[in-house]
Order: sequence, then C-alpha cells, then structure tokens
Amino acid sequence: MSVSTDFENELYAAADAKTAWYDNCALPKLVDEYRNYRAVFNTVLSMLLKKGFIQPDPYKLDKKLTEITVPDESEFKDGDRAAVLGLRLSEYESSLEFLCNYFKFSVENLTMDRIKKLIQLNNYISWNSLMSTTAKQNSRVLGEIFTSIKMGSDSLSVGVLNDSTNFISKSLARINTILKDVTDFKRELYKIKVRKEVLNGKNFAAERSSLTSENGVHIIKEHFLSAMGKQPFYTELIEEIVHEETSPDKEDKRQAVLNKLRIKEQETEQKRPKINTKQLLLTSCQLFSALAPQYTLIAPKIEENHHLLQSEYRGLWAKLKTAFRKAFNIPEKPIEYKLKVNDAFTHTAKTQSIDYSSFMDNLLKRSRLYASFGIKQSVNIQKIENMEEHAIFEYVQRQLSECNILQMTLEGFDEFFKTAVHAENRNKIKGIQIELTSVKNTLIKINQRKAEYSAYMSEQTQMEKLGIQHV
Repeated sequence: MSVSTDFENELYAAADAKTAWYDNCALPKLVDEYRNYRAVFNTVLSMLLKKGFIQPDPYKLDKKLTEITVPDESEFKDGDRAAVLGLRLSEYESSLEFLCNYFKFSVENLTMDRIKKLIQLNNYISWNSLMSTTAKQNSRVLGEIFTSIKMGSDSLSVGVLNDSTNFISKSLARINTILKDVTDFKRELYKIKVRKEVLNGKNFAAERSSLTSENGVHIIKEHFLSAMGKQPFYTELIEEIVHEETSPDKEDKRQAVLNKLRIKEQETEQKRPKINTKQLLLTSCQLFSALAPQYTLIAPKIEENHHLLQSEYRGLWAKLKTAFRKAFNIPEKPIEYKLKVNDAFTHTAKTQSIDYSSFMDNLLKRSRLYASFGIKQSVNIQKIENMEEHAIFEYVQRQLSECNILQMTLEGFDEFFKTAVHAENRNKIKGIQIELTSVKNTLIKINQRKAEYSAYMSEQTQMEKLGIQHV
C-alpha cells in the first residue's frame, strides 16, 4: 500500500468535512423543501379531486413504497384522463410522502442512480410550462385542467392555483440546485475512492511514478476491476485524476478541487446565527397545511359510516316521526354519538357525547383553514404574519391543542363505527387509521418546532439574566 501524498491527505480531510456538512446542514434543508413542496402539491391535488377533474386512487392505501419511484409517463386515451391522471398524481404524492417520511437523505444513501431518480421525479410535471403544446401528456392535460379552472368564476380557486404553482416552481428550483451540488460532490468522492483503492493500492505503487497524460487512463483501467469491483468506470473522471497527477499545471488543478470542497463561510457560520423566532413560529403555522388533505380524506369516510349507521335505524316509526316534524315544521333533533375517547396525555378513557353535525362542520372548516396556510399570500397567513410574536405562539398552541382533541375524537369515531353497525355491515365501514397516522406525524413535527421556539426563548432569557449578550 503506497503512502498518500500531502495533497491527498488534505483532500480526504476536506471531503470528510464536506460530507458532515451535507448530512447535518444541506440535506436537512432539502428534506424541508420537499415537505413544503408536498404540502402545497397536496393542496392542488385536493382541489382537483374536489372539483371532479380527476378520480381518487382506489388502491392508494394498499401501496407501500420502499424506493424512489417515478410514476408512469406513457400516453393515455383522452377519455380516460380523469382516472389515469388521478392514479398517476396519487402515485406521485405517494413518492413525495416516501421522501418526506421514510427516505434517508445522506451523502452515502444518495447514490448517483437515486439522484437521477429524484431529478426525474422533480421533472415529472412541467410546472413552468403547463400548456397545450407541452410534450409530456401528464403536464399537457394538467395544464388544460388549470386553464379550465382559471376561466371559471371561482376566484378563490384561481388564486390558490396561481400561488401554488408559483411556490412549487421556486421550491423545485431550490431542490434541483441542492441536488446538482450533491452530484458534483459525489463526482469528487468517486475520484477520491479511485485514489484510495487504485492509486494507493498495493499493486499500483510501482506504476504510479510512471503515469503520464497519455498512458494514465489506460494504466488505471488495468487495475480498476480488481480494486473497485463492479463500480462503473467513468473515463471523464479518471481523466481528471490523471490531469491532477501529471498535468504541468497540476498544482492549480489540485487547488481548484480543494476550493470546490471547501465549506464557504456563509455555509459554516463561525458564530451562531440569531434565530428569527417569529419566522420559526410562522413555519410552524405553515406546517398545519399538511393536515388539510388528510382531513379532506377523513371527512367523506366519516360521513359514509354515519349514513350507513343511520340507515339501520330508518324503520317505519322513524320515517313517521320525520314526516310529522316536517308537517309541523319541527326541527330535527341533533344526532349525538357517545364515543369512548382515549386521552393520550392522561392515559385514561372517557365517554363523550358528540354532536355529529357540529363536529363535521368543524372538521371541514379546519380543513379549509389549514389548506390556506400552505399559500404564502393567503389572507389567513397574512393575518398571522401581522400578529405579535406572543400572539402567534398562543395561536399555534391553541391550534395544536384543538388538533390533539380532534385526533382523539376521530380515533373514537373510528372505533365506534366498527362496533356500532350490524355485523353484516361491518365490512362496509371505512377505516381512517392511515390518515390518522399521517396527521399524528404532522402534529409531532409542529410540536417539535414549537418546542424549539420555547427552548430558544428560555435560553435567551437565562443568558440575559447572566448578563451575556447573544450574538
């Protein structure tokens, strides 16, 4: 085994530091970008489903991804577009969910093949050119649907659509920039691996001193298979190594590589940056937008279960009472359900009477409110941005508390309907556990952001008491 040169030792140290920076700084930001992108995409997806432009995917809950997957892009018949586009957009959303919740974003795990898949996934929909002349049929049909919405009278939907596509385009640009940087870094890591395994391998020591710009690639290739196994041989990158070893201006080339690996001052930040605490709270508010599509999926399932249960009690006597109330203009009595609700905080169970109509109104209103949180220029977000910081914190706390209560109630409904209907109808009950799990994960993330804010403010208060000025 030959001894590494001073340049190589410096190169390896720089690569290790850059890897740590990517894993701890840049790639967590990439995950956040994907989560924000997914939240806004879900807002668009919910709108298209609600307006009937696409059909829901009946098999969505049965699909489990274990790797980055790009949905089908093949041509389809125009008459099938509602079903096919609905299926493909559902699969696309599942791919985003996999990235946001299950995929490990690290330099080691982001292989070149996976980066290529990510870029394909990012370009699956041509958000910047949703027109009738777009080559990809998925994007072309989506553009036709968007045009139809914009020509309609629903100004709220038009505004949401414009804000969403604008946000998505900018978010994907940031995502692709990070992926390009990671790709460049992976190229350098490949070259480093070749240096370690081939140039510094025990069988290469005698030939290293005889490398020239003419024979370098050939000599390295002779030793490549035995040292690198099934790794691909990238001639372009091998040529760069040869130039760094034999070129008359090799010192300049080596310095260029080190400069490329060096962490810039704005990346490393010697001093701890002052946190924009208000922005931290606003980000917490925006995370609520991820709840909207889940509540939108839950509501019709609850409604269907409700109607199924009520149909079992619609006998002759019930119909006579309904007719009597209508004849004498007597309002219907509100339907109440007695649910067993498990309190996750006290670990106790209690029975609650829930007014069904009021509950559903609250669920749908909350879904619409949170959907608007995903749009930066929405009226609701603007109102929150104009609030004092302490008021925003109290608002986040209140919303979290209400969402946790709603979560427990929804879990109570899920259990109630499964046992309340007749045995022969139980297979017709729609379960909501998958959606509730997604809601729970989102609430955990919001609570983490709130905890970060509280911890930072507590630390600042303590430092002020000690007379320390934070910089």
